[in-house]
Amino acid sequence: MTSNSSSTSEPIIIAQEVEKWYDNNFHVLRGVDLKVHKQEVVVIMGPSGSGKSTFIRTFNALEPYQKGAIVIDGIKLSHDLKNIEAIRREVGMVFQQFNLFPHLTVLKNVTLAPTWVRRWSKKKAEETAMQLLEKVGILEQAHKYPGQLSGGQQQRVAIARALAMQPKIMLFDEPTSALDPEMVREVLDTMRNLADSGMTMVCVTHEVGFAREVADRVVLMDEGIIVEIAPPEEFFNNPQEERTQKFLSQIL
Repeated sequence: MTSNSSSTSEPIIIAQEVEKWYDNNFHVLRGVDLKVHKQEVVVIMGPSGSGKSTFIRTFNALEPYQKGAIVIDGIKLSHDLKNIEAIRREVGMVFQQFNLFPHLTVLKNVTLAPTWVRRWSKKKAEETAMQLLEKVGILEQAHKYPGQLSGGQQQRVAIARALAMQPKIMLFDEPTSALDPEMVREVLDTMRNLADSGMTMVCVTHEVGFAREVADRVVLMDEGIIVEIAPPEEFFNNPQEERTQKFLSQIL
């Protein structure tokens, strides 16, 4: 678990009474409140369809919300495109699917956004990319194409690509769910190292071992609400809510 105390730092993510409907009839988020502090690692768990992925996708406007407020690093998320662009520059995201460009090398995948969005020189972008590929343990794959890599390696490229924009926050949406079991560990190890470096992280995952070891707090979502939030020791060993107890009995 990270050593940062959430009580001594400012919240970098503030979600207040967030509500979202699909097609005006499916109420997917029902007044969700959450604060995430700088350098904190928050893991969100819950059954399929609980709204957890939708919730974190609202943080960078990949999903719109209808009511409530979301503030990311002091910027209020609104329909203003300038605000959305400013927030997306500070928030990296890693998805279930790797979403790499198959016709570009690993190095080109990682350097694309910094050169276009940050306006970095090719030299600076490539130097940074090589450092990040070394950090995630796949430097030797820099000149290969995604199709030549394993799933775990591709996901680590996706993490390096998100980090290349030098975000203040990293969001992970079930980053290991599309991987073969033997590839899960290498991705989780990369995420552990990232947490140890002090990155603010919000992770939707079912990986209990990762949550126990790395999270500062664990959240259970169900039916569009937050059921319980607690440090991992309390969450897994002494859950207070009956719904949490039932969920844990099914996954532990």
